[in-house]
Amino acid sequence: MDDDTHKPKIAISGCIIGQQVRYDGALKHFADIHQFLLQHAELIPVCPEVEIGLSVPRPAVQLTGSPQRPAMTGRDNPALDISPQMYAFCKHKPLLLSGICGYVFKSKSPSCGIRNIPVFDHGEIISTNNRGLFAQAMFDHYPELPIIDETLLTTDPQRHQFLQQVLNYCHNRPTTSA
Repeated sequence: MDDDTHKPKIAISGCIIGQQVRYDGALKHFADIHQFLLQHAELIPVCPEVEIGLSVPRPAVQLTGSPQRPAMTGRDNPALDISPQMYAFCKHKPLLLSGICGYVFKSKSPSCGIRNIPVFDHGEIISTNNRGLFAQAMFDHYPELPIIDETLLTTDPQRHQFLQQVLNYCHNRPTTSA
């Protein structure tokens, strides 16, 4: 897999590879994860909030309402509701990622977190076992896809295990994938 055209494609939260896309404008670059993955894969950065047109910086958002179909609203301004845009993104973006063989999400994000994302109702946490809205959409569209967050890629053995899962998925997926 020395030729970049034959490397597996891995989607990754843009902030992990150093893109300035976080709500607060801060950088959250995980250089060791980025460099490892770059050696073995073609990386496709994704930031749902920026891709739906939100600015950097922007107001922080959180999941609110029903744990079964949460809204995405402003953390400090509940009147800010980006749910329609985010759900529309969650409907079409996974289809555009049909050629990927893995996904690395950013933990603790209301759009990208893969576990323990709280849902609030009137300022109180009513559920803590949710995924971010976009992460859930990717799990729903691609249930066999290797999906992980950066907290599970901190050691070399974890990175190599994820890479092996990516390569196995790439090798065994249906040939109809783009």
